Amino acid sequence: DVVRKGEVVGNHITTFLHDGTELIVESKMNLKITLLGIPVYSFDYKSLEKWSNGVLSYLKVDVKDGADQLMITSQLNEQGLNITSPSGTYIIKGLILSTNHWNPDVVKQTRVLNTLTGKINKVKLIKKGEERISTRDGKILATRYDYTGELTDTSVWYDSAGRWSKLKFKARDGSTVEYICNNCGPDR
Repeated sequence: DVVRKGEVVGNHITTFLHDGTELIVESKMNLKITLLGIPVYSFDYKSLEKWSNGVLSYLKVDVKDGADQLMITSQLNEQGLNITSPSGTYIIKGLILSTNHWNPDVVKQTRVLNTLTGKINKVKLIKKGEERISTRDGKILATRYDYTGELTDTSVWYDSAGRWSKLKFKARDGSTVEYICNNCGPDR
């Protein structure tokens, strides 16, 4: 569940599919803000990632932010990861993770591919320690990390198995948005 000001305003679903040696990850997030029952803002996000042998080989992101739309694509070739976004087209070399948050290895990274802008952001994730967090399955123990560097006001939690369990960030309007896990029990 995506929660803002104590109210569920949307959902975020991440699915995983193994296809031979390839891992396919699809993330979808839909958010709708209403005022007196009238929709005043919506945000729709869809991302498809393909990973081969632990390397991001393909990414396509479609975002509808109110009336604005944007698309980001990337494809691995012999030069590196070729990224096309509203910021331009460029190639990056070496391992890069996206800001889709599902991959716990992000805590060791110094740069990420921002799936909302298409830019590479320099980051450092600071371990804040274990916390008991609320989920729809009850409270679980998870480790909190805070983003610093070019991404701030964002915290992410991973359980002891490295599974993404919570996200909290400051929205453009200054409100706090939290992702509350619906499927965080031991058999997820």
